[in-house]
Amino acid sequence: MGMFTEQLQLIETLNPIYNALTTVFDVPDDATGPLAGALFSVKANIDVARTATTHGLKSLTGNMKTADAPIVARLRAAGATPVGHANMPTLNARGMHTCSDLAGHTVNPWDASKSPGGSSGGDAVAVATGMVRFGIGNDSGGSLRLPAFLNGVCALKPSYGRYPQGAVFGQADPSFPTQVMTVEGPLARTVADLRLVHDLLCGADPADPRVVPVPASGPPAPRMAGFVPGDPVVEEAAKRLVDAGYEVEPVEAPRVDEAAELSLRMIATPIALGYEQFAAFAGEEVALNARHLLKVRPALDLAEFLAVTATRLAVQREWARLLDRWPVLVGPVSTIPSYEPDQDRRSPEALAGYFEATKLCEATSFAGLPAVAVPTGLRDGLPTGVQVISRMYREDLALDAAAVLETALSPAVSAG
Repeated sequence: MGMFTEQLQLIETLNPIYNALTTVFDVPDDATGPLAGALFSVKANIDVARTATTHGLKSLTGNMKTADAPIVARLRAAGATPVGHANMPTLNARGMHTCSDLAGHTVNPWDASKSPGGSSGGDAVAVATGMVRFGIGNDSGGSLRLPAFLNGVCALKPSYGRYPQGAVFGQADPSFPTQVMTVEGPLARTVADLRLVHDLLCGADPADPRVVPVPASGPPAPRMAGFVPGDPVVEEAAKRLVDAGYEVEPVEAPRVDEAAELSLRMIATPIALGYEQFAAFAGEEVALNARHLLKVRPALDLAEFLAVTATRLAVQREWARLLDRWPVLVGPVSTIPSYEPDQDRRSPEALAGYFEATKLCEATSFAGLPAVAVPTGLRDGLPTGVQVISRMYREDLALDAAAVLETALSPAVSAG
């Protein structure tokens, strides 16, 4: 009997219900290394050797890859085994709900009438249901943190330049907005597993010159935290940090509205420049979301784009000053606790409402800051949670605070 037999049987039982994995790989009978026995999922836009990177499209099922993406290779070298590609919104562009042209809708295990979020929703559901120990996804404005929040699991969005990146589509290298805002990172059921994976993924790689060769953890910092006031879940988290010995104060996060809007307008700019070609390839279902995006967050012209590159540095400087005073900041992942599948696609106004709800995710992606999404409990039968933001390349400080706030959650999964 192979070491993965029991886990594969669980996937065989649960995946038809929750539709988290689009493809299940053949796995070896054994593995060695510190993560031997750990199965992990990989978002469908990240390469795994000898499998197809589909980006959620049926037409890309022949897009076979010969090598692992850098972070998949690092986890495999540590003994972990990739077991399948996880579902995602088609081309990472269909919306905030995980549904793909290739596999259809992924189901939230807490409530099938609610969305599991996106875009790393397949990984979040695979982790929440116990199909995998951890998942690997990506985040340019909440795509790790939002599905972690909605499914009651943990996620780490690392700093810009922290791990070597591999996800790209349609060109040899990503455009500037993707280069500076999109990062790959882990989802797991525990903060301890996030930390374990984080330690393995850090380190320079000649394939990605953006990676900063700094240690996975830094020197001790004062146990001080700011929090964004006004959200009851965040304020309860702040009290728990006080009980754990942190000095805690309400703070105003710098330039959140401006940074959130500019992050999305940066993303919208290459979409607008190639919209006709994009729409013809992606199809109407994806193009609808692109049109909504361009209406509420219009593309930048050249002068505006150049100005944003300067504004980004100013925003980073203000965040650096804040986090020099308060090494971590606790805030909401989303001010909307849940939503129905495809609710964000109903109109441009609906999409704008969800951008408003997740604006702290967008702003921190714009600034390149690390953040840990962590579950804190249940409300009306659905998970609650917060994100802990920390200084550049000090993911360890966010993980320390998140470990204090962590509440283990497990949905009552079944085979129907």
